[in-house]
Amino acid sequence: MNWPYLRRGDIAGILFMAVVLAVLVFALLVLPPRDHNFGFGPEWQCTRMGEGDPICVRLVDKGEANKERQE
Repeated sequence: MNWPYLRRGDIAGILFMAVVLAVLVFALLVLPPRDHNFGFGPEWQCTRMGEGDPICVRLVDKGEANKERQE
């Protein structure tokens, strides 16, 4: 099978896609993750652990805690 020679535009396209993929891999592997709530609502705070699943804690309003004590 005869392959056609690569033209200048073909090489430019290949290099452009290689740069885009390199930036994407760099962003996913090197940059620190943002604070994610892992699908929970804003009243949850989750922390990533070195190994294993993240630990999530439900934040309680101070007014809500006082209500439970009064009842």
